[in-house]
Order: sequence, then structure tokens, then C-alpha cells
Amino acid sequence: MTERVEELARFIDFISARFKENEGLFESRLEVSHRELALLRTLAADGPMISKDLGARFQVPVSTMTGLVDRMEKKGLLRRVPNRRDRRSIELETTPAGMLVLEEQRRGLEAMARGILDALPRSDQQTLIAILRRVEQGGDRKAS
Repeated sequence: MTERVEELARFIDFISARFKENEGLFESRLEVSHRELALLRTLAADGPMISKDLGARFQVPVSTMTGLVDRMEKKGLLRRVPNRRDRRSIELETTPAGMLVLEEQRRGLEAMARGILDALPRSDQQTLIAILRRVEQGGDRKAS
């Protein structure tokens, strides 16, 4: 079991390094930080939110979130809009430019995934996807 764990850890390290390299190239090309990408993904997935809620989600003070939001607003990635339920507060939402950044990131991830799959025969591709689905669903938690 120890050998399998060590080998799997090496694979995870390899894939993580490729992912980080890909993210680094993406971030420098589009001039978007990892934290900015995470915030955009959150807003795209969950819809407009107030800074306080985003700060709590990312476990950073509101002042830190405000600085991040200010930089992202200058870049045109998000905008402040009146809260739809309470006009006294301001929500943050992605802009079309922010959504384009997310689309670019998605394409980069798909290219990386395509590279991994292209290294495998079709039957192994299907097996890999099936195993990763089980891992995602927590089905591999049983001790072997």
C-alpha cells in the first residue's frame, strides 16, 4: 500500500505542477492573478454577491477584498451594482470581459486535459474518467 500511495503522490505532484505551469502562463498572459480567477469563478457560479460575503468565503478581511475588487474593477473584470434586494448595499458581478477571462481559462484546462487523454488509448481514457468520477464522488474512501 505504501508504494501505491507514494506513486500516486508522484502523479498528483506531476499533474499539479503542469496545472500550476499552465495557470502561471495564463495569469501572466491575461494579467490576472490566481485570486482574481477564483473570485471570478465564484461570481460566475453563484451570481452577484456583496464584498462581505466574498471576504467570508475566501477567509480574508473586507479591506483585503475591497482592494482586490478595486483592482479587478479597474481591469474591467467585475462591476459594482446596486443590490437587487436591498438598494442600500452594493453587489459585485462579473462583466463580459470577466466572463471572457473565465472562458480562456476553461480552454486552457481543456487543452491540458486533451494532452493527458491523447497520451492514452481510448479504453484507458474511459477507465481514467470512470476512476476520477468515483474519486470525485467519494467512492474510493474504502481501505484496500
